Amino acid sequence: MKISKQQITARGIAQQSGLDTLSSIINYTGEYINWGDGGTIAFDGTTYGTSAANPHTDAIINNPPSVMNTWYLYKTNGLPYSTANSPYSSDAGYVFSGIETGGNPSYCGAYQKLSLIKGKEYEVTIDKYQNTTEGVFTVQVYTPDADDFILVSSVSYSEPTINTSSSKFKTTFTAVSANDIFLISYTTTVSGGSMDSGTISKFSIKEKQEYLIPVYATDMWGNAHKVLRVAADQIIPTDET
Repeated sequence: MKISKQQITARGIAQQSGLDTLSSIINYTGEYINWGDGGTIAFDGTTYGTSAANPHTDAIINNPPSVMNTWYLYKTNGLPYSTANSPYSSDAGYVFSGIETGGNPSYCGAYQKLSLIKGKEYEVTIDKYQNTTEGVFTVQVYTPDADDFILVSSVSYSEPTINTSSSKFKTTFTAVSANDIFLISYTTTVSGGSMDSGTISKFSIKEKQEYLIPVYATDMWGNAHKVLRVAADQIIPTDET
């Protein structure tokens, strides 16, 4: 019995598996951070004060987020930094504030330990509330490493002096561990007698999902058919019996 080695018949029928042409569709699903619209998940925990060279990692190391998906707060409270206010929640959202005094900036921030899947990619989305501010937000992800934490991702965005409408900020990161730490901090170059502030109305962290689906094309009679791949040396017969 002679076995045909043809991949595709003259009528376009696949005779081998794996010939489908596939298209990738990417979607972001789920929710991996604890937040609430209008500050309904309160920033009401104890604030850690720091004047360390790196106030962000100092806060994580000395006030570690031991409870999953719970916000922890920190702020600078002395030289070489100015003293910032603690982040707090309001009806509008989550308020971060600070001031620069004598050339010394201030920092305040919030962080929480996440429950992720190692190796998966995640998308961070932040809804920025409309306001007038000149501050800079920095979004960071850290992963635990023995008694230390390693910076996985760090992206900053500036708030405009005049923001006439709410907008979104997006970035992605790949989880290095199942319990990476999400941190967002705020600083400003505004100096004078009053604090500058920036408000966020929503945080979101979603998992990247990628799906492969067959590609279809329509023939001259309007019928849909799968688009198949064929090897360069494939000989398609002109007649079938």
